[in-house]
Amino acid sequence: MFWIILAAVVVAGFFALYRFMTAGRPTDSWLADFDYAHRGLHSQEAPENSLAAFRRAMQNGYAIELDVHRSKDGRIMVFHDDDLERMTGTRGKIEDMTAEELRALRLNKSGECIPFLEEVLELVNGKTPLLIELKNTGRAGMLEVDVYKQMKDYHGKYAVQSFSPFSIRWFYKHAPEILRGQLSATFTEGAEAIPLWQRWGLRHLLSNVLCRPNFINYEKQGLRETILKRLRKKGLPVFAWTIRTEYEAKQALFFADALVFENFEPEEEKRA
Repeated sequence: MFWIILAAVVVAGFFALYRFMTAGRPTDSWLADFDYAHRGLHSQEAPENSLAAFRRAMQNGYAIELDVHRSKDGRIMVFHDDDLERMTGTRGKIEDMTAEELRALRLNKSGECIPFLEEVLELVNGKTPLLIELKNTGRAGMLEVDVYKQMKDYHGKYAVQSFSPFSIRWFYKHAPEILRGQLSATFTEGAEAIPLWQRWGLRHLLSNVLCRPNFINYEKQGLRETILKRLRKKGLPVFAWTIRTEYEAKQALFFADALVFENFEPEEEKRA
């Protein structure tokens, strides 16, 4: 009987610790009031993460999701990939090139160049919310510092997000007033470069104990994870990425509060 009681106490303690570690920080916000055009409302003529794609998103009433890197000379550039080749035809890492070199490139053979974050802020000017993904997979550094400096005087709605708990932890410690979100996934495919223990921890949102995110942005295939259901009940918004059809949108909204979408436009009447 003693061992049964002890085992029950240990199991109860484990689950209590797990619930504490994975808690977020719910707050009243606008986060779930919008759907987010993934890298802007992009098309062949308006490439992803271009001013043209962001302009189209605003014209169609969507919030904007975008990605930021830091150039070799310290400018914040709006671009998704680490490598430039897919979108510009030029090999090389964005962090290894200066802003001048990057601005000379063209996105997807269009007339659009890689924007500075400050250009996007000037274009949007508070007309729609921004969801800014910091493309950092390691420890926090100058990317977080410089993004914070640029955003301090911006008066529109915005939030930051990252797969890196270090980035989200930086904002929790140094700028807790800024809404922050943890990106995550099931990591069942294409993540072999990430150590197994890191994948497991991120999948189950153990980093929440360090970051206390205000929302979770989770891969659509993992929306049925038990942890997401519990966090939603506590009031933490869950986003679903990346939704590409109306069918996916309808399925996702059983388990999520907002969509990060591309290649289609979600129907207006979607939430119960």
